[in-house]
Amino acid sequence: MAGETDRQTSNDQTYSDKLAEQRERVAALAAACALDERELLLELHDAGIRVTSVWDFIPSGGAPPAAVPILVAHLARDHHERIWQGIVRSLTVQHARGSALTVLCELYRAESDRDRRSLLAHAIAAMADMDEVRDLPDIETFHAVFSTTK
Repeated sequence: MAGETDRQTSNDQTYSDKLAEQRERVAALAAACALDERELLLELHDAGIRVTSVWDFIPSGGAPPAAVPILVAHLARDHHERIWQGIVRSLTVQHARGSALTVLCELYRAESDRDRRSLLAHAIAAMADMDEVRDLPDIETFHAVFSTTK
């Protein structure tokens, strides 16, 4: 019985240590992202758009039209990977086409990471047909996202 209790206590401590490490990583990521997107959020606020994170746009169907030019401008800036992903996902809307399509296509062409290319392809597909962007390298890889209704 004593050996089992010791083993349980040891397992509980190992679990607690891992949980504490995970919480620290999550807190560090949240702090890094908050610092990274501070300027972006201030620009959105100045435009009358009240969000606590660029990720707030996602559940509501993407960025509102007034946010699109600000988000597009931030694609040219260095951002934490999570913030960059939130910006691209927020631009995955038809009404961003005029401001974002050319920039997203340029980013797609320059991108070598498959996951980032996939995210860009989804955004592009929200505003263009496959025939319009067939010149993008390997865009056919993501043909399924272009077959959905816009």
